[in-house]
Amino acid sequence: MSLKQPLTFRKQMRKELLTLTKAQAKEIVDIQLPKGIDESKGGGVFLFLHFGNFFLSGAALQTFLNLRYTAIASTLNFKLMSKEEEAFWVRVHTQANRIYSRPMFLTHELDTKEIISYLRTGNFLGAALDVAETGQKHKFSPFQFLNNEIMLQTGPARLARMAEVPIYGMTIAFNKRKKKHELHITQPYSSKEVENSVQAILQKMEPIIEKNMDQLFHDLFFLFSKNNLRDMMIEPKPTPRRKAKHHAPVAKVQSELPSNFSPRYESEITSWHPHRGFAYDLIRELNPKIIVELGVHFGDSYFTFCQACEELELDTQLYGIDHWQGDEQAGFFGEEVFEEVSSYESEFYEENSTLIKTNFDDALGEFSDGSIDLLHIDGSHEYQNIRNDFHNWLPKMRKGGKILIHDILVEREDFGVRKFWNEISQTYKTQSHPEGFGLGIVNC
Repeated sequence: MSLKQPLTFRKQMRKELLTLTKAQAKEIVDIQLPKGIDESKGGGVFLFLHFGNFFLSGAALQTFLNLRYTAIASTLNFKLMSKEEEAFWVRVHTQANRIYSRPMFLTHELDTKEIISYLRTGNFLGAALDVAETGQKHKFSPFQFLNNEIMLQTGPARLARMAEVPIYGMTIAFNKRKKKHELHITQPYSSKEVENSVQAILQKMEPIIEKNMDQLFHDLFFLFSKNNLRDMMIEPKPTPRRKAKHHAPVAKVQSELPSNFSPRYESEITSWHPHRGFAYDLIRELNPKIIVELGVHFGDSYFTFCQACEELELDTQLYGIDHWQGDEQAGFFGEEVFEEVSSYESEFYEENSTLIKTNFDDALGEFSDGSIDLLHIDGSHEYQNIRNDFHNWLPKMRKGGKILIHDILVEREDFGVRKFWNEISQTYKTQSHPEGFGLGIVNC
């Protein structure tokens, strides 16, 4: 599909962007709303395409609805622009930051927890679906739009799902006859089924954009085709095995994984591999809101949890805690292990995962009592250390939550997990997954 972009609209939009104000929005924008949005007390995410004067949309939402609004913006592509063009967009961002309720969130500085908190306190966020940044890889999903398949980001919609707020479609088009911008807001859609809701929003946008193709900011159908984005897309693929020394007190055990779960991440540390299918099923059953792992090491168990939550489309926050120095039992290692784990986490799970590089005790203050649904303990295996980890973190568990303890079957003089497991099994309701080195489950 070829696009024509007459200079008339482009010049008009650029002039308006440099003089962006709420008063301007009140004068030149007509807003068309679904019932209920202006009475909403909760926050939400407005999804849009780079079409029309999209910066003006935020000013109009604040002007007509008195919403607390800001947007997610990208500046990484500025480096590809001429100095003159870069200076223009810097001025536009500066002007938008002046009138939005807070400065825009920048893609390369995103703090997921900060955005979720922002949305949960009744604020609104605007985010583009058609974003591709130089030197960056993102998750894209295929959607049908005007008889074409295009690849769009669903990250902003997943942020709405994490914050438990709805998503809206937002399209602004300039009506040449009326000489006014018409802002169209869709009904709220559930953020629980991201792809279905985004596709429904796109269908609402189609007739507006089809009538005003000259107002597309770029060639959407070429730039966001699968072929063109191939080098910018994160595609699930196995991670190369990593070599590391490991004590093997029992023979390696192979386990059958459920047919619907195929681990994407796998290191040479095989001790947790027999439990991956069990963990997937447990997460599906438990539907945890918060998962905490004590002892991440190379990340085989942690990234199993992350992948399960992603594939099951759960609104789960995951926290991996480790000092990443190793110990006498697992062996000591350098900074490269943390860098490897952190790199994989940033590339695939940055939206709902947080790695905390510290000692277990120092991380206790990060979590409220009764807040954790699933806790996995796989740190030091000395008796006193595993005992302390269990009792120190027990108050943080939600009633009905579960604690996983690894290596309950290992019989070694320097391992005290088996002894501790036998003790607490007399006091707590427990289960076990007796594969490999053994995984104990404590019902809280």
